[in-house]
Amino acid sequence: MRRVTAANVLTPFERGVRPLVSQHRALAAPITDLLTIVVCGVYAIQAAQTTLWGVSSVFETTNYVYVRAPWLAWTVAPLLHGGLTHVVPNVLTLFVFGRITEAHLSRRRFAAMVVLAAVGSILALVGWSAVFASGSYVAVYGISGVVFAAAGFALVHLPRHGRVMDLELLAVLFGVCAVALVAVESIVALAFHTPAGINVGHAAGLLVGVATALVSPVGERVCPSRADPSEE
Repeated sequence: MRRVTAANVLTPFERGVRPLVSQHRALAAPITDLLTIVVCGVYAIQAAQTTLWGVSSVFETTNYVYVRAPWLAWTVAPLLHGGLTHVVPNVLTLFVFGRITEAHLSRRRFAAMVVLAAVGSILALVGWSAVFASGSYVAVYGISGVVFAAAGFALVHLPRHGRVMDLELLAVLFGVCAVALVAVESIVALAFHTPAGINVGHAAGLLVGVATALVSPVGERVCPSRADPSEE
């Protein structure tokens, strides 16, 4: 285990990939695992419906559902995605970093964070689009709010442990990257006077994760792999 320093955060792969994989497999994260499966299942339905309707892309299918069955689309908005380039990064980062976050929280607290981030990010996007987007049609969706919540949690909570696993160093690095992405989006939007270009869903999720970290005690739960003597 290593201290959370700038040098260590930038070198989470110092011991190679195998220890990270082993640490990740040792985590107990049933909520994240179930959520990942559900998102993949919903996307499979979206892809199947795209084929049945004979349209050119999942993006078109998803937007069509918002027009024809808005009650359904808005109900499952956090689970919907507009294509492989949208769902794959979200699913991978959710699976990798959501499991790390869940291992540090009680089931109830983690579930609350997921719900707040998922719903909050969608509502933030809707409100922001209503104010700054030029058109009246709004369709926002995706699980990235939960992903950014995991990033915000890792950035604030994990350094409080003093010494952490390499996998947790990787999570802190992911948190730094998430903050950087939100900052860059905001600076670019400010520079070019394009506020609609800011993904406030990411920012909302990030804030939910930070808030969860601030109200969570450090020793609430401990990653199972911390007991691994090879990490001492």
